[in-house]
Formats: sequence, structure tokens, C-alpha cells
Amino acid sequence: MKIVVIGGAGAMGMIFGARLAQAGNEVTLFDVNRRAVDCVNALGARITDKEGRLETITNIRAVDTPAAIDPPDLAILFTKCYWTEEALVGAKDFIGDSTTLLSLQNGWGNYEIIRRHVPPGQILVGVNYISGTTLTPGHAKQAGNPQAFIGRVGEAADPATVAIADLLSAAGIMTAASDNILDKIFDKLALNVATLAPSALLKLEAHALLDSEVTVKLMDALLEETVAVAKSQGVTIDPVSRRKGIHDLLRNAVGARSSMLQDVDAGRRTEIDVINGAIVNMGQSAGIPTPVNQSMVNSIKALEQTYS
Repeated sequence: MKIVVIGGAGAMGMIFGARLAQAGNEVTLFDVNRRAVDCVNALGARITDKEGRLETITNIRAVDTPAAIDPPDLAILFTKCYWTEEALVGAKDFIGDSTTLLSLQNGWGNYEIIRRHVPPGQILVGVNYISGTTLTPGHAKQAGNPQAFIGRVGEAADPATVAIADLLSAAGIMTAASDNILDKIFDKLALNVATLAPSALLKLEAHALLDSEVTVKLMDALLEETVAVAKSQGVTIDPVSRRKGIHDLLRNAVGARSSMLQDVDAGRRTEIDVINGAIVNMGQSAGIPTPVNQSMVNSIKALEQTYS
């Protein structure tokens, strides 16, 4: 399949693009980070796994201009939430009538932006549970056990969705086509709400969040508010099983640095508004108090203001 990864120079885009190229697909990474683009073209996409093994994938190319891209069969969107609009404006010339756009972005609210630019029938959304860290331009570390869920908003999985899930699975990213992707999105949102801000504020790697009773209680409080807000949106989250799932993921992600921690370390804007901020906003609309999530939003925004 001909595939373009939008935001392909970031950790997740690099990992997905490299794995799909390894599986024999024709993959182009599209990113405005010229240094990373040049590194991929000169050295290949480099992936270090959780055991420290380095793989170099050379049958892949990277570009920083949409003019160099022909319409693909599949475009995977991996940009930060606040770049979604700009990325889709830049991609409009290569998103063809037969291109499927798959968003695997963090947070809540990306779909509403995407459907202003792409017909709903061409959109898939999903979540993934791969932890990725950018080591150097064109070089990412992959941690955790690859798993993803994709689907169409408000619709059961169709044959096209199943085919793309199979494509990702064949590349080593075990992917299921979901009949109710909204539930899966809220499950991932619950993970991000409970873990990203605490990891960024406390400068803790994923597994270390479980080392203190204090951080565990903080994550539990964030999850409790998320469960209540999800219910107001017609989504049921079992707090016991979700708590266990989050803890299991953290234990398996030894050495992984969350995306929000990476953003804070680099002095970049975080995605707090579409993660904990999304819970606060939905809670306000439903009349559900979310003071712990609000404290995370306030704390991260205060931290962002300290960037020099």
C-alpha cells in the first residue's frame, strides 16, 4: 500500500512509518522538521527497541513539502493536536478522493477538526498503545507492546477498516477494527489523563509512577473524574479493570518517557487542553466537578509559562 505519515518525523510517526516500510509498503514521512527529514533520507529511519537493539530501515523516504507527494492509499495523522488544522491544510493537495485518513493522535476533539477538511467517509480514528521517544532526529525508541484500535465514528467496522487493521498488524502493530471506537478512545483518554500530567510535573518515567502511593492515589483520583465524565457522554468505563490496565501498561513501559514529559523537557507546548482539559470542559458542560483534572491543567500551564 502507498502510505504517507503526516508528522512522520516525530517518535510515533517514525515508529509506524518504519514498521510499515519493513512490511513492504511504500512509505513517505511528511514533516516540516527539515533536519529530521534530511537524517532519514541520509541514514534511514532508525528504531531502537526496548532491549536496546537498533534497526535501520532504508526503504523509506521523507519530505518536507506536500508538492513532493502523490495521493496515497492511506494517510496516517500523527501531529500534535494544535497542529491538526495546519497539517490538513498542508496535506489537502495529496489527500485524494480515494485516500483514507487515519488519525492516531492523542486527546479529544481532533475528529471535529479533521471532518472540516476530509469527507467523513474517508476518515478513520483510533488509538495506539506504543510508547515512543525521540532520541535524535530520525531516531526513535520504541517501548511497550504494540497494540492499536481503529474504527469509524458512530459506525461498525467495515471491510475497509478491517483491511487497514490487518495491514498494521502485518507490520507488527497488533490492531483491531472496533465496532465502537468511541469506547476505545475514552479508554486511551483515561490512560493519558491519569498518567501524562503527573509524569510531566514529577519528571517520572512511566514505570516510576507506580513507585509511590502518593502518585498512585493521584492517578486514581484523575481516573475517577474521567469515569464520571465518560458516563455523561454515554461511555461506560469500568474503573477497576481500567485501573488494572493502566498499571499493567506502566509496568511494561520501563524507561518510557511520556509525550507530555518529552514536551516539557523540550520547552514545547503540551497537549494538556485536549487531555485533562477535555475532561474539565466536558465536566463543566455536564455539571460534574473535576477539581483534580483542573489542578493538572493549571499546573502544566504554569509550568509552560516558565519556559525561557
